[in-house]
Amino acid sequence: MYTLAFRARATSSLRHLDATIRTRILNKLEGLCENCDTHRHEALRGAHRGKFRLRIADAYRVIYTFNRQTRVIVVHEVGHRSGVY
Repeated sequence: MYTLAFRARATSSLRHLDATIRTRILNKLEGLCENCDTHRHEALRGAHRGKFRLRIADAYRVIYTFNRQTRVIVVHEVGHRSGVY
């Protein structure tokens, strides 16, 4: 099982979201923590090279990195897809 670490920007963005969306995002991140080794990670390119995206519904994204040695998932950004990329 992996542990979650949030960057300040991600925490702030998460706080400003609607409660139902926030719950969906946190549930999805919980699932990622439990299945990170078998999950198919979607790599990003360009300015976010080296990071991955997690899709929540059709409109929201989580940008994260993970370390298999320390078993930590770091959440960098959370929000609507129009503002995250």
